[in-house]
Amino acid sequence: MTPEEWKYLAILLISIPVGFLFKKAGPGLKQWGAAGVGVALTLLTCGPHILHSLVTILGTWIIMETWPRSCHALALAWTFLYLLFFRMVTVFGLPAPTPFTNAVQLLLTLKLVSLASEVQELRAQKEDRSLRVGQLLAVPSLPQTLSYSYCYVGLLTGPFYRYRTYHDWLHQGPAVPSLEPLLLRARPAPFFGLLFLLSSWLFPLEAVREDAFYSRSVAFRLFYMVPVFFAFRMRFYVAWIAAECDCIAAGFGAYPVGAKSRAGGGPTQPCPAPDSPEAAAATKYDYETIRNIDCHGTDFCVRVRDGMRYWNMTVQWWLAQYIYKSAPARSYVLR
Repeated sequence: MTPEEWKYLAILLISIPVGFLFKKAGPGLKQWGAAGVGVALTLLTCGPHILHSLVTILGTWIIMETWPRSCHALALAWTFLYLLFFRMVTVFGLPAPTPFTNAVQLLLTLKLVSLASEVQELRAQKEDRSLRVGQLLAVPSLPQTLSYSYCYVGLLTGPFYRYRTYHDWLHQGPAVPSLEPLLLRARPAPFFGLLFLLSSWLFPLEAVREDAFYSRSVAFRLFYMVPVFFAFRMRFYVAWIAAECDCIAAGFGAYPVGAKSRAGGGPTQPCPAPDSPEAAAATKYDYETIRNIDCHGTDFCVRVRDGMRYWNMTVQWWLAQYIYKSAPARSYVLR
């Protein structure tokens, strides 16, 4: 693992006990405490490059305030055009951003496009007076947009989550279970970590950069890609499981099982408000909203379509919701 990857893992592990503290806090402390930790973390890892994220947030907020009926497409264009500029900053004589800044900018792009879409849907639903499960309750103010954008949960590693998921977490009671689900989710991580270390030791990635590697047979070189990709998957499994544990420690993304939550999207069925007596009385919760990887499904699926569904699940939901549904009506089938 690179030094940056070790730093990512260290940040995730340190964030877990922080999450347990925020789980017991009230809405105000959760909102501004989590945002304060996120800003401090961004400044520590990105330095002055935090300005990229701030400009992106302010631009998106102006779009939502000025053109609420078409802000989804405009925000999509704005954030991705800025992402293109961000990738080319050295061409304009600006210093190259850190890898951490790149992670923050990518995840922020997903969150802001989602928020703009929710704002547009809220305006449309107010006009036709229809209701939808998990809809936005009100257009966020600039401070609320900033606190959502810089919330430390998932800031550097994901998973992606909607503003409504963030809002529900702020108003969630402390009775939501977190320790047992965290231990259950973390259980396979040491095994995956051991497999990663073993496969990396037996089949180091650095070998493919040596001239001697290309003197071997084609069959051997093709075979070598299998353990290299295996180590790649194990590394991501550990990182994403740690990111999910970070969310679970804070009670982030917990909903009653009856809500039938989807990764990234949240509840698909009506459920009690997080601070209501009905929610407090519920005995079973799940964290499907922030589930980012199905390790068994990824390794043992037989179709490309299923592989896409089980890998980076919250981002797959984002793509389906905000890109595929907006594309021209034409069917593309992955088998």
